[in-house]
Amino acid sequence: MARFAGGKAPFIRASEEKDYGTKVIMRDVMIALIPVILFSWYKNGIQVYIDGNIGLLEMLYPLFFILIGGFLSVLMEGIFYFVIDKENRTIKSVMRKLSLSFPAIPGLILALLLPLYTPIWVLIFAAFIATIIGKMIFGGFGHNVFNPALLGYAVVGFTLMGVINNAGGLFNASEAVIDAYAGATPLGKLASSGQINYDTLVAPYGSLWDFFIGTIPGALGETSALAILFGGLYLVIRKVIKWYTPVIYVGTIFVLSWIIGAVTGDAGLWFPTYSILSGGVMFAAVFMITEPVTTPTNVLGKVFFALFLGVFTVLFRFVGSLPEGVGTSLIFMNIFTLPIDKFTAVIRTKRFKKPGGLYLGILTGLLVILAVYTLVKAGAMYTVYIPFLGWVI
Repeated sequence: MARFAGGKAPFIRASEEKDYGTKVIMRDVMIALIPVILFSWYKNGIQVYIDGNIGLLEMLYPLFFILIGGFLSVLMEGIFYFVIDKENRTIKSVMRKLSLSFPAIPGLILALLLPLYTPIWVLIFAAFIATIIGKMIFGGFGHNVFNPALLGYAVVGFTLMGVINNAGGLFNASEAVIDAYAGATPLGKLASSGQINYDTLVAPYGSLWDFFIGTIPGALGETSALAILFGGLYLVIRKVIKWYTPVIYVGTIFVLSWIIGAVTGDAGLWFPTYSILSGGVMFAAVFMITEPVTTPTNVLGKVFFALFLGVFTVLFRFVGSLPEGVGTSLIFMNIFTLPIDKFTAVIRTKRFKKPGGLYLGILTGLLVILAVYTLVKAGAMYTVYIPFLGWVI
């Protein structure tokens, strides 16, 4: 009989409980998305309607957009099954396969990642990339290398963002309405101004409390940290996600942003707080870097994955030409999920095998080098000279 190592044995897993399984996990993810979806509808539809800027049908547009994202993913996946299954092309067979692949969730997340008033045809294209290219071609649920929703969003972001920015959506909303509720984002301000200044980055949107509540411009599902935290807390309580993964990721961004602010002359906590509450950091922390298929499975792997992801997010955000940084860094790190899992794996058997010291040393060294490089380059972007690091730049 094998002996367990490294803890109190035997281990009772939630997966061994009655009625527990992938369906329950996916159901919990759907439930966790509800506060995010409802706040998105309120901010981008109901509140705008109350202010008298749009009509009743336009008020329903954000909710319609999110739901149509989920529907498109289900539809495209169903068509895919129907086309490739030549021997059993029946509605019953397709529905059975769809019940096991949970196609609506990537579509919902994809819609939440996109800006308000994104044209429907752009959403259709993004859903095709996410569902067919990002998921089904790799073998379907559980076999995809990249997060499907993120891949669809990234392709649209690199190819059609100009179209989205110049569109009025389904009801061709006025430019004034779009500017008021989905105008220049806080990260866009940082990229355009090149200044780490409270009056430039925060004051135009109110205060950091407005960032936390989510009344700032941004993609449909990314602005409200409060709604995202409600969903994340539910997933942690239900043991669907591990609490330390999002905490390490957000914490890494917070610490690096604080150092960058200090180096450039403002050591206050407002800038790192601004950094984690802007863009898709919070949404990714709860709903994307915890995704079990495209992220490491063991504890140590999750820790290194979150650390690297946080550093790359800061690097791409403050040094590169990508104001967001979250999506690009996550897609990039998806490539290294399997190697990280392999190098950090622990086998809990009689012959207890710890992760190789060489592998962990390499990962740690790369992480430190990358973090230092990020801080140096980011400091150079927002200040004239860094006395103790000027020779590196």
